[in-house]
Amino acid sequence: MTGVRSLDKKTKHNFIQGIFFVLLVSLTIYILLQSPIFDVRKIEIVGRKNLAKEELVSLSGVSLGSNIFKQNLHIGEEKISLLPLVKDARINRKFPSTVVITVTERKAAALLPYKKGFIEVDREGVYLQKGELNSLSLPIITGVVIGELHPGQRVKAEKTFTALEVINKLPPELPNRLSEVHVDNENKVNIYTIDGIQGRLGLPENINKKGKLFLQVLTQINEEEIIYIDITSDKPVIKYATMPGEAT
Repeated sequence: MTGVRSLDKKTKHNFIQGIFFVLLVSLTIYILLQSPIFDVRKIEIVGRKNLAKEELVSLSGVSLGSNIFKQNLHIGEEKISLLPLVKDARINRKFPSTVVITVTERKAAALLPYKKGFIEVDREGVYLQKGELNSLSLPIITGVVIGELHPGQRVKAEKTFTALEVINKLPPELPNRLSEVHVDNENKVNIYTIDGIQGRLGLPENINKKGKLFLQVLTQINEEEIIYIDITSDKPVIKYATMPGEAT
């Protein structure tokens, strides 16, 4: 009997402890949800370059003065990630009263002719927004035909990816000097500088090496008008409009 009574007392004691713990947790949660200390007083945005701050804050669902624990940050991340210019979005709490929105923006890599204008696409072929011919000195991808497309969708034309692969693998200082990247029906690639010099790359192989060779030739040539530089082999061939030494 003594053992049974001892067990009953222990069970009763554990039950009381459990009730007390639940009440303590509930009280703590209540204080956290009601205390003005945890009201959002600041919203920080990290990584924004082209996106509107107001749009990011609105899509996040976070509002100043609201309790920091009552925010559904996951839903806000999903909404922001749907923006065509956003590659990744994260929303975090910085206690006691700050919410941090971190975005990774997609960067335009080229222009694509589309309908009666142009669109900007990133290195993965994602349609970002409408573009202009003078948009950030972006090269135009030609020789491709694309179907109906909406912002945020990825281009499906195979030759587009060939051109983007070339742009991605060229020396980083070269794409900004290009006006056009053309892919023909044999999947051979020609690039054109802003000055109108054609670079014949041939098949999309050893692109970085060919790009470096192209740049090297550009730095060595004189001011004679050049039609093209053929860099399909290790020995570039330069075609002048007027061969050096000829009378004009």
